Amino acid sequence: MLAASQSLARGQESALVYPVDIVANDNGWVIADFKAHGLLAVDEDGNVATIVQGPGLPRTPLYGTRAILEAPDGDGWLVADPGTFALYRVSRDGTLSTITTDLDIPQGLARFDDNSVLVSDLRSGIGAVMHVTLEGAVSVFAEIDSPKGIVQDGEDGFVVVSHGDRALYRLGRDGSVSTLHKGEPLDFPHDLVRLPDGSFMVTDGYASAVFHVSAAGQVTSFAEGAPLVTPQGIAREANGTLFVVDPQAGALFRIGTDATIDRWVEVGS
Repeated sequence: MLAASQSLARGQESALVYPVDIVANDNGWVIADFKAHGLLAVDEDGNVATIVQGPGLPRTPLYGTRAILEAPDGDGWLVADPGTFALYRVSRDGTLSTITTDLDIPQGLARFDDNSVLVSDLRSGIGAVMHVTLEGAVSVFAEIDSPKGIVQDGEDGFVVVSHGDRALYRLGRDGSVSTLHKGEPLDFPHDLVRLPDGSFMVTDGYASAVFHVSAAGQVTSFAEGAPLVTPQGIAREANGTLFVVDPQAGALFRIGTDATIDRWVEVGS
């Protein structure tokens, strides 16, 4: 694996290529881009710039950039990379460091406490949610089939989506698992964001949809069909506006509280 200092590009104007995840930033958004092999910043005017970029070669850092989370200690972002079995930290100045390479196929990230995170991992072809400290200690937290997006559920636990089970599962902080919803209309859920009332918005790639899931597990369609194709990462502004990256549609979408969909930033721009 190349040293991080050999692989970085920063601060240059850029463009979305294959965006797969998104988190809020102080003045816009940070995008994990699978085919740009790094993180891109999108400001409030839709301008795109590179935060950090790997060399784009197999077995080098950020080759398979998949998921992003603001670091629980506030120092930059954590990036899950199944291409190198790794969890990386990217500081706000673009410095890249390795936390662990002891993952398998990491897919999603959630804060556990100030010094650790949960990582959904398609481990051993089945799946588990892993607990990873910022020092790199890795352990199994809960066994979940085909886990992808994961979020905190208030102070009590977490919710993780399973594309294999077409399900949402609740995880207690002790690793206990219970079912929030399983089956239709979910088809291939990717990611989710928690709303202030304890409900969730869930992206579904096969259904080309964003579903609303109540705290009791009732699922209704919020936005479905064109222009959505395979919506993946999702984030939310305080005013309720959703931001959804869709690599097959080639766009970062902005979705209003009335479900109006705006192609806000296009791939290649």
